[in-house]
Amino acid sequence: MEGLKNLMEDNVERTINKLLPTMPHICSCNDCKLDMATYALNRLQPKYARTSKGSILHRFDTASPQVEAEILSVVIAAMELIGGHPHHPPLNPATPAGKDQPQQ
Repeated sequence: MEGLKNLMEDNVERTINKLLPTMPHICSCNDCKLDMATYALNRLQPKYARTSKGSILHRFDTASPQVEAEILSVVIAAMELIGGHPHHPPLNPATPAGKDQPQQ
């Protein structure tokens, strides 16, 4: 529906992009990142907003250590699961993870 935004998507994307560089053994191709985000978002409570005011209130809501820890925990689980079982053939081992896109 136009005008609605699940603001949890931004938190999950930010967390994935922050953690992936610290985990070179995890594939960082776009398909794997989308699989990780899908896994995480299906396990976290959505936070919808319709206005910029709602977006600001959401930032306060997710700033708590408990919410941040939940997001981090779910994203790490997603990264470990997807990284261990990507939905594409292994990438070229001579190429760092995510630099060589899988052939389709």
